[in-house]
Order: sequence, then C-alpha cells, then structure tokens
Amino acid sequence: MTTEFVPMIIPTVMIPLTLVSVGISVVASFIAGLFGIKLKMEGPKKLLEVLLKPRVLATAFLLNAVIMGGIYLNKYWKNYPRLLSTIEKEMAVRSKVSDISYEDVPTNQAFFKSIKASAQAPDGIDQVWRVDTGSGSFRPAIASTGRIFSGNKEGIISEIDLATGEVVRTFYTGTMVSPRLTLWKNQLYAGEGTHDTHHARVYRFDLKEGKLKNSFQTKGHTEGQAIVGTFENEETLFIVSGSDGLHAVDPMTLAVKWEANPGHMDAAVVVDEMGYVFLGTGREKGDDSKNKTYAAALEFKTGKELWKHELPASSWMRPVLAGNHICYITGEIYFPSERGHIVCFDRQSGEPTAGIHTLQPLASTPKVVDSSIIYTSIKGLVCRFEITTRRNLWCFDAGTKGISFAGASYDERLHVVLYPSVDKGLYVLDTNNGNVLMNWNPSEAEGPWKKTYSDVSVVGDLWIVADYDRSIRALRPKFLPRTANNK
Repeated sequence: MTTEFVPMIIPTVMIPLTLVSVGISVVASFIAGLFGIKLKMEGPKKLLEVLLKPRVLATAFLLNAVIMGGIYLNKYWKNYPRLLSTIEKEMAVRSKVSDISYEDVPTNQAFFKSIKASAQAPDGIDQVWRVDTGSGSFRPAIASTGRIFSGNKEGIISEIDLATGEVVRTFYTGTMVSPRLTLWKNQLYAGEGTHDTHHARVYRFDLKEGKLKNSFQTKGHTEGQAIVGTFENEETLFIVSGSDGLHAVDPMTLAVKWEANPGHMDAAVVVDEMGYVFLGTGREKGDDSKNKTYAAALEFKTGKELWKHELPASSWMRPVLAGNHICYITGEIYFPSERGHIVCFDRQSGEPTAGIHTLQPLASTPKVVDSSIIYTSIKGLVCRFEITTRRNLWCFDAGTKGISFAGASYDERLHVVLYPSVDKGLYVLDTNNGNVLMNWNPSEAEGPWKKTYSDVSVVGDLWIVADYDRSIRALRPKFLPRTANNK
C-alpha cells in the first residue's frame, strides 16, 4: 500500500514546487538585473543574497513607501471636498440675485397636535409637477416663501418654484449635499459628504445676492444638519462633523464659540428653550463593539456637559423633544444588527423616562404627534409609540426590499402619516390606527417610483418627494365632491 501511495503523491507535490522554483529564479534574475548582477543556476539562493544587500533593502523600502504613499494620497484626494477656488469659480457663473425676502425655516422640531378626530382619506393623488435635478437627493427639501431648496449627490442645490416646478437657480458645493439644508435670515447653510469624507465644510450662501459668503471647515464630514439655536437672544449655529465632534459658531462670521467632542456625531443637535443642547453619538465603520454611544446635554453658551448617559446603539438621527422628554432613536447601519430602540430621558435631569426595543435598527428622523412618537425602521416598519403608556399604539410593515432611511411625515391638516417606501411608492396611513388609506405608485408617464431615502416635505396642500435617483415631485391629495350617498 505504501509502494502505491508514494508515486501518486510525488508528482502532485513536485509540480507546484518546480513552478515556484522557476518563478523565483525568473524574479531573482529580473531583480538582479536591475542592479547589474548576473545569476547562475543557484537562483533562489542567490536571490536571498541579493535581497539582503543594504542597497536592495533600501530601494525596496523606498519603492514600497512610494506605492503606499500614492495609494494613500489617492484615497485622501478622492475623499477631500472640492477646492474652494473651484466652488467660487462655479458660483461666479451660477450667481443670480433675488428680490424675495425668505422666511426662516425652523430647524428645531415642531410640536404637532392631533387637530382632527379622524383621518381624512384622499380619493386620489395628482402629480402637480416633476423636475429632473440630474442627481438624487438624500434628505428632504425645505420650503420658504413659494420656493423649495434641495441638494443632490453631485453637490448641486436647486431652488425651485413651488407653483411650477421650474428650477430658478442653483448653488454649488461639488460634493454630495448629504444633510438637510438650513435657511435662516436669507442665508442658506449646506453641509456635505459621506462617511468617508474628511475636512468637509458647511457653506453659507446669501440668498439675496446668490453668492457664497464663507464656509466653515471641519476635520470630519458634515452629514448632520447645521442647526441654528437661540437662547437669551444669542444665536448660534451648531455644526456636527463625524469624529471631529460638535462646533458652536457664529451664524454669520462662522467664528468658533466653543467645541466639544463626545464621540462620532452624524445626528443634528436639538436646542430647547432652557438652553440645553441635546446630542447623540454613533459608532464608526467597522466598530461593532469597541466604542460606546451616548446621549448628552450641553450648556448652550459654554458647551459644558450637563448630563451624559450611554445609549444601547448608535444615534444616527436627531433626537426629538416631547414634553419634558428628549427621545433618541438608535440602531446600527454599518454592521448587521437586530437591535433598535427608542430611549427617552428627562430633559433637565437626564434620568431615563421611557423606552422600547425593536427587532430592526432605527435610522430615520422621528416625528412627534401629541405625546407619541412616529418612527420607522431601516426595513420599512412604521410605528406610533405612546410615551406615557410606553407601548406601540400601532405598527405597519411596508415589507419593502433594501434599506431605507426615510422617516414618516405627518400632515396635520388631514391627520395622516406619509411614508415613502423604498420600492412600493407612497403610503398614506391613518394616524390613529395605522391603517393604509392609500398606496400611490406613479405611472410610467408620471415617472416611475425610484428608491427614496428622504422624508416627505408637507408644504401647505402639497407633498414634496425627492428620490435618490433624480426626481423631485409635487403631489396634491384630491377629494371627490361629497354627496348624501358619498360622505
């Protein structure tokens, strides 16, 4: 048995060894040739002698450093925002003045109230207009004085006439406009970048002049919305910048007032009337356990920590104020997880007040209706959580494919919840019980529904939907005339 076994194995082993030996000899001859050395038959042995020569080691080290340096510089440049000179050059071409006095768009979350005993179900939806912006949007549009503003993946911000859908003018950053825009005192603030972007900026555009006035550069990325907060007549712009933390700056000059770094910050802050600045932190890419995540409250004027507590998972979206509670939604998006939470604290003391666990991560902006929170999961689950009873009033599962970062919006006129799904169109839900009142999917003529990550913007009687492909739509719910037999 041994006699038969050996001949079968020897060729199998020798073939790759021979190939390796020949390969080494070829490499040895090539490398030796670079240094003017002629090799004889002892290729592998001579190769080792060659490689151990000081000048060969030094050359190899230098070559390796050059290659690695090139790779690093390429990655650094790829994830660096556009040069300011490039942005200024672009804005010189795009600049257009405006005679509109734009109303401020509140950046602190509004308190909604249930103003109707029952939801008013629309009989249909009309698409008023649809505009192609050339690239998709990650966050919802903002509306002011008959205009809407929306940033896209190519770093272009479009100002659109709300009535007609006409693009009136554009602004340029050159890097993906990832956060929701901020409009305050005729100034438009735009952050930029993805999780890999570094040294990202927040830009201040003057809407009257149509020009870039100045910018604030961080060491991280500025995915979270820049928030203007006011306390005791002092106004401050709060900029979050990933691993670079939080910056409190003057809204006009962008001069730093104070800075804090409680952890990786992608979620916008919330400022209350008592001068508390509430923030949440998240985990870095690839970090599923190393760093902890926190909810914290800082002092408006100094950044002094008032309280801080650990969260069960990452807080990627801004918290919400609900009475005396400050509530955070949590969940992981950079590694697999079946954990999601709503965690509420007393605003002043920081003591836990309410919470709930979900089996899906939560990574969208929640909404407040009365003493309840409407939240969504990354897999299309929409729920209404009652804080006082600490339970879900209802849940609806859209059953969509793919991850969604879209939150549910609330139309207080009709008392309905609006949820833009990833692949099944727009859902209109009864706020009271979560029942589906309508599922609208556009026709081919209206432009097919594309992946949507942003919330619906409710502007008067219009619903503005911006998808991640290239479309912004204005929708209007329609109602048939009511008769005695059709109430």
